[in-house]
Amino acid sequence: MFDQKVHSFIQKHRLIEKGDILVVGVSGGPDSLALLHFLHKYRQHYQIDLICTHVDHMFRGHQSYEDLLYVKGFCETLEIPFEGKQIDVTRYQEEKKLSSQKAARICRYSFFKEVMERYKATKLVLAHHGDDQIETILMSLTRGSTMMGRSGIPYKRPFANGHIIRPFLSVEKTEIEQYCRSFHLEPRRDPTNDKLDYTRNRFRHLVLPSLKNENPEVSKQFQRFSEELIEDEAYLQVLTDEYLNKVVKRKKAGLFTISVEKYLQLPQPLQRRGIHLILNYLYKEVPSNLSAVHIEQILHLFKGQHPSGTVYLPKGLFFIRSYDNGIFTYENEEEEIYEHLFNPGDSISLPNGATLSFEKIVEDPDSDQNSLSIFRLAEGTKIPLIVRTRRSGDRIKPFGLNGHKKIKDLFIDEKIPLQQRNVWPIVTDQSGNILWVPGLKKSSYEARSSKEAIYILRYR
Repeated sequence: MFDQKVHSFIQKHRLIEKGDILVVGVSGGPDSLALLHFLHKYRQHYQIDLICTHVDHMFRGHQSYEDLLYVKGFCETLEIPFEGKQIDVTRYQEEKKLSSQKAARICRYSFFKEVMERYKATKLVLAHHGDDQIETILMSLTRGSTMMGRSGIPYKRPFANGHIIRPFLSVEKTEIEQYCRSFHLEPRRDPTNDKLDYTRNRFRHLVLPSLKNENPEVSKQFQRFSEELIEDEAYLQVLTDEYLNKVVKRKKAGLFTISVEKYLQLPQPLQRRGIHLILNYLYKEVPSNLSAVHIEQILHLFKGQHPSGTVYLPKGLFFIRSYDNGIFTYENEEEEIYEHLFNPGDSISLPNGATLSFEKIVEDPDSDQNSLSIFRLAEGTKIPLIVRTRRSGDRIKPFGLNGHKKIKDLFIDEKIPLQQRNVWPIVTDQSGNILWVPGLKKSSYEARSSKEAIYILRYR
């Protein structure tokens, strides 16, 4: 029954082809040991060559080294070529400032790639099974993954000069254990698999048993969900790519600008996927902390009534809504340089999401004398004023201080992020004198009280 399940899965998805050279990742545990044994048993049936590879992450000292020796000995018994390597993952983790699991994965897959290239292998075979699939999908949904990120472990994907395949996604952990007993295999056991310190282990020991009580064949349902979602997403991505080309205004390395109006005309399912396509284009590697929350924030700016605003994304990328421009960028480009004439009664919506208004004084605001969010315009100042982005060499003559201060230094002192500095409003008179940096600094040109002013500027 076990063998037939795996054979059917391999045949259905064309995982193994005649003449394949397979590199099998083997830790020495039940899953990978059973996988290597199964492939060796049917090597003539599939007409394949096998190479076993093992990585000692050196987390458990001599104990993990014994795992390497055990797998090597197992391969010698079956006359399977063996490639093993000890890697100081802890050192790599500290150098790269990564989690232990991520560092181990990078080191492990780097070695797998090296072995595949050395043997000109066509497939890397890994032992993920049906229970792993359930855990992965649940973890992805729990942390807010989106689109393809919710589909779990793919049964096949490109890797190195070939593909990664996972024929055991068709079977459950209990079936693998039974296979090991049937052939008197004595796998190694990693004690960390029983610790609840890791998220996956908590799902494995606390959640998975309840699901299996509800439906003993729940792994089949999750695997079907994964395969259908992968197929659906692949089709929708093609549609999205086709439609997205119609709304793009500008596209280059580090920058993607689209028409908000045209984008909102896309069908709702394609809008989210369009954002994902753009992010995949801009990120070399999509960060793990990019979540559905970020996508919803971007969509909120697209659909909101406010014509401007910013969403800050991981790794220094941000999205700016500026009227009909939806801009994904690492830097502010020329689209974000603005200059507006500012007259009484005007209200300007700024790219940073704030509003600047020019009001006639109708009540005494002296109680707000020290507020950096209002500015009293001295009588006699020529109107209109100018609201613009910063320029190189900008200086302000601060209220109550002698001399001038560079706007660049002001932003640094106030710890304003670089992206915000590029769109922060500067208010000047017609002679170019900087009157006010809203929310940060007033100049000596401000009226001392409402008696000396007719108008007030507000920033909120």
